[in-house]
Amino acid sequence: MASSEVTCSGPQTAGAPPGLTGEADRLLDSLDRSAFTPTHVRMYLAVALGHFFDGFDINMMGLVLPGIVATFGLTRGQAGFLASSVFLGMFVGSTLIGLIADRYGRRRAMIGSILMYCVLSLATAAASNQTSLVTLRILQGVGLGAEVPLVFTYLSEFMPARRRGLLLASSVFFWQASSFFAALVAIWVVPAYTWRGMFVVGAVPAVLLLLLWVGLPESVRFLVGLGRLREANAIVTRLSTVDPATLPPSSRLPVVQPARVGEIVSGAYLRPTLGIWLMQFTGGAVFFGLAIWLPSIFARMGFPLVKSFVFTGVITGAGALGNLVGGALLDRIGRRTTVSLLLGIGGLLMLAWGRATSPAAILALGALTALFSSGGAGGPLFAYTSEIYPTRFRAAGTGWAASWKRIGGIVAAPALGALLTAGTPGYVFFIVMGAVLLTGAIGGYLLGFETRGKSLEEITAALCGKRR
Repeated sequence: MASSEVTCSGPQTAGAPPGLTGEADRLLDSLDRSAFTPTHVRMYLAVALGHFFDGFDINMMGLVLPGIVATFGLTRGQAGFLASSVFLGMFVGSTLIGLIADRYGRRRAMIGSILMYCVLSLATAAASNQTSLVTLRILQGVGLGAEVPLVFTYLSEFMPARRRGLLLASSVFFWQASSFFAALVAIWVVPAYTWRGMFVVGAVPAVLLLLLWVGLPESVRFLVGLGRLREANAIVTRLSTVDPATLPPSSRLPVVQPARVGEIVSGAYLRPTLGIWLMQFTGGAVFFGLAIWLPSIFARMGFPLVKSFVFTGVITGAGALGNLVGGALLDRIGRRTTVSLLLGIGGLLMLAWGRATSPAAILALGALTALFSSGGAGGPLFAYTSEIYPTRFRAAGTGWAASWKRIGGIVAAPALGALLTAGTPGYVFFIVMGAVLLTGAIGGYLLGFETRGKSLEEITAALCGKRR
């Protein structure tokens, strides 16, 4: 196996074929220096649609949960377990898919994950009891959890370096905007077709997504890592505006050792990995906690069902717009600073939100909180995550980071449900989540590593104390 990047561990390739390293370097430099072309746009939109429909299936649970509770007579504890069950599957999917994608390719892994979660969405719509519903939701979560890290891995390895931060962060706009779309769909579907209709709607995009992904190329960096330079060159020639033949080779050295999961939490990667995992956990706990319980909290406040859906839609829609705000800041003030700052602002706003009493204040503060925390920090955090790790374990590193977001959801759903069941005043719910966000902001900043303005290979070299 040949690759053209420096990593902190692993033996260097001795006696690589003359010209192999130089050709690989030129291909990667060509991708990094290319202008943003219509082909990039088509790739980005295809990936973004996959993100959108993945988000729809995950984020609609809070909207269908009241109907499921009524159908099966669930207690608050059972409802909390059902809501968190998808995160159990997503944890498995996000941790395993990186290893699969780093071995067999990003494109194949994505096609498999899309097919899995769409088919299981149809099966979930036909669930006959609580046990089958939980089981199917866990299995669906495997496919849903696999999609997110694959999107960021794939985009980070293709997009021009100077646009990479904004494009990666803004892709989360589609994932979170699906919450707003889901709320609008629920207003029409749930009263007419019950909660089962929402799962059917979530499965419809399968054919479109599969057709789009079948037409996408495999990651050039993945192909280069396998020494398949002829295939990589053909893709770069079609995609990049910079002719690789006109670029000088760099001093990046090839490595041959396959990735080991332990490398993610060792050596130069330990501190940034711990910082990323902390921010993913805290951000996931708050995001999924709100997605699952916010409609129920609004109902507890006395808002009718449709109005609670509208409020939820507006707030989650503001979160989606926050990804654009965060993405615009990434290349101005840096990845680590952007994520930490916006998580911190979101935490402070969460504390104020908990004290709001009027519908206007509840809606405004909720929208601002989501704008900064769920959106403003959410997209940039995944952009930052996918840049930290080298190509040979980028998918695995991004997948493990995403799994900590799922763990946040697994912990938050039943914990916050228990808090509500205990009759705790509503503002305590928001104080807890505000404190969680502030913890992630401070810890993530102290442990982080700045990646702004560097190519993926330069980030690896900087972390390892090497110079290109």
